[in-house]
Amino acid sequence: MPSRAAPDMSASPMMDGDDILYRIAFENAAVGIAYVSPEGKWLRMNQRVAEMFGYTLTELETLCFQDITHPDDLDINLDYLREVNSGRREGYKLEKRYLHKAGHIVWVNLSVSCIRDAQGRVRYFISVLDDITEQKQIRQALDESEARFRAYQQTSPDGFMIFHSLRDGEGEIIDFVWDFVNPAGEVISQRSRADLIGARMLENMPTHRRLGLFDAYKKVVETGETWQGEVNYPRKSGETIWLRITAARVDDGFAAALQDITDRKDAEMRLLESEDRQRSILDNVVAFVSLLTPDGNILEANTPSLVAAGLQRHEVIGKPFWDCAWWDYDPQVQARMRDAVSRAALGEQVRFDVELNGTDDRRMPIDFQLAPCFDETGCVKQIISSGVDITERKLAEAHREMLVRELSHRVKNSLAMVQAIASQTMRVESSIEAFRESFSGRLRAIAACHDLLIATTRASANISQLVKEQVSPYTSPQAERVSMSGPPLILGPEAAYAFGLILHELATNAVKYGAWSNESGSVIVSWSGGRREDGRKGVIVEWREVGGPEVSPPNRKGFGSVLIEQSLSHSLGGQAHIDYAPEGLTARFQFPAEGVA
Repeated sequence: MPSRAAPDMSASPMMDGDDILYRIAFENAAVGIAYVSPEGKWLRMNQRVAEMFGYTLTELETLCFQDITHPDDLDINLDYLREVNSGRREGYKLEKRYLHKAGHIVWVNLSVSCIRDAQGRVRYFISVLDDITEQKQIRQALDESEARFRAYQQTSPDGFMIFHSLRDGEGEIIDFVWDFVNPAGEVISQRSRADLIGARMLENMPTHRRLGLFDAYKKVVETGETWQGEVNYPRKSGETIWLRITAARVDDGFAAALQDITDRKDAEMRLLESEDRQRSILDNVVAFVSLLTPDGNILEANTPSLVAAGLQRHEVIGKPFWDCAWWDYDPQVQARMRDAVSRAALGEQVRFDVELNGTDDRRMPIDFQLAPCFDETGCVKQIISSGVDITERKLAEAHREMLVRELSHRVKNSLAMVQAIASQTMRVESSIEAFRESFSGRLRAIAACHDLLIATTRASANISQLVKEQVSPYTSPQAERVSMSGPPLILGPEAAYAFGLILHELATNAVKYGAWSNESGSVIVSWSGGRREDGRKGVIVEWREVGGPEVSPPNRKGFGSVLIEQSLSHSLGGQAHIDYAPEGLTARFQFPAEGVA
């Protein structure tokens, strides 16, 4: 700065008393203005300087600038002053730190010029002080933020890239250009920073358009809406990786974060495959299986359990187990299920037989179980429910019970028949020897009949022979009290056994109450093949009694009638019709041809 001659001042520089405008400008300037002696003493300063450093004007006049200069900035300031004093420069500018009276730092943009005397010596300095503390703080915050950002991006395992838009003459986005890429982004893209910065996206990675990424990024820039998606991205090496990409607008461009989620996707695929295998296994087992929470809500149910009741998966998932359609036919069954789940939640295994409500409200008996699953701490985390259809077992149990009852009934009948046969034999035989022979033969016939009924593995039997074996204990063929007619017909083991039971009951009834209870009655047995009432091919057998006492329908259905109906329906799937006409009982039986050998 060129030196200027200064007016004569004694103790301190003083402005011309007539220069009012200058004084007003000095006192009201937005920046600090100060006159400083060559030794650094504050000679005169405006109010802005006092405000800047927290001192009064009087306090500042007792100080030197060195007293409030930050120690780290003092040497450079003094060097500049020495250069000005020596005449090597007329002024200087620098950013320096002062110490506020309260102790904090005040950043100042300092401009210093000097006033010299006639001999060129510095009389005083004119300092202009602009407080830039706020700008420095902002700049420091920005620098720190950028440093943190760069440090994060340098160490982040996720890729990060910044692009700006490339537009055509009409302002349409035609491509994007790389402005920044972090090290992880270089690894993911398999391209170096030098190759990417300044390069165009579609020229270097045209797959961005085919995968829809370019359109997604374009929409981010045009709408300002953040976009996130997962993409199976082909790399430069030919392999593919799964990326989760998040893009957000930055000025006229966007920033994209790229997270490699290949391992997670592979794990998800393995989990799905495992779940599919487990579901395939569960859906192909015979049992009805479901998975419950400890409080009884359904997490999963296999296909057989849903099909059994005509349910869809969404109708049961998340629903209390006892409220589902399987059990809602009876509140007591629902309460039993709720109690069973509560017991299983406490770690108890529960098992009992129960009826499941199937399609069309048909009941299905099942062997039901609840098994708790425990975590590593021993707490119940899930409950597995399972059920197996035991319809056949229940039918077998019912049939076995019927056979036991039938055996008891038959023993009683057999004793009655022995008595009846003895009475009939005594009436027709004239001597004790003849009685003994006839009676013993009939007892042997009864024994043979029991052998036929008990031996379920008996070979096939001709129906005519079967009829003879069953009626011979009760009437003599020579008495012509039974007649048989029909084509040759062979019954299989099951049909022979079942029909033998029916013939035995009919013959017993005829001896006790029917055609064979007097001296003149007879029985006509006939059979034929043909079409049943339902149109299926089958066998029709008729038992007709004549000449016996007058018949009247029974007041109740006895065990013999029940036995006839159940034997035919359970073993052969057939039908029976019994007519109690006054002139004599007529029984008509139909069963499918499958029972015929």
